[in-house]
Amino acid sequence: MSDVSVQLVRDFFEVNAFHVMTYWQHDTTRARGLEQGLQLFVENTAPLQESARMGDFVLRVGDVTTIPRAVVEVRAWHADRFYASVIEANPVLFEVAQEASLERARQIFGCMDVPSILVISELPASPEAKQRAIAVLQQGGISHIIEFATVLQELVERINAYVSYSPSHTLQTLRLLKRYGLIRRQQMEFAFPLEAPVSSSPPIVETAEEPDPAAGDD
Repeated sequence: MSDVSVQLVRDFFEVNAFHVMTYWQHDTTRARGLEQGLQLFVENTAPLQESARMGDFVLRVGDVTTIPRAVVEVRAWHADRFYASVIEANPVLFEVAQEASLERARQIFGCMDVPSILVISELPASPEAKQRAIAVLQQGGISHIIEFATVLQELVERINAYVSYSPSHTLQTLRLLKRYGLIRRQQMEFAFPLEAPVSSSPPIVETAEEPDPAAGDD
């Protein structure tokens, strides 16, 4: 798990007026080399009154302000979309909703009602595949999910291009991109091309003769 991803999620909650506490899970029963989980315990210092949007499973920009507290786990996995098959093959995604995590959250916050939030890269694009993925996550006990694009979009909208965020390298980087026009209209639209230009002539590719597998060494 990328430290940058975790820091961006921390920043996301902090700019929304949450206190954030980090808890690293050190499970000695796991095989060496497997990813250790990281959970954030977040508490809203100025929660808004509950609205109809609070019941949404997928939290969008602005929705998190209605949540008073939560236990959050970051499983961004930016190279993948979270299809139902991916979720079912990775039970680690449900650790944030397991009783051990929820009981730890109850002890920290001193209350019983603590929802779980899983931060992921993104859901499938097609409506059918998206609904299947959501159903699997809900069946596993997850209260809400946040797609990473939502985290980035809200950070970009909230930061001021003319204010220094030097204590946070991630916020400062986003601020500079916004300040110099590389992020326009407070959207995730970049001023430079994301794809290589199409060449009008075919590329020149050097090839080497493959060695004869039957030939021995001299």
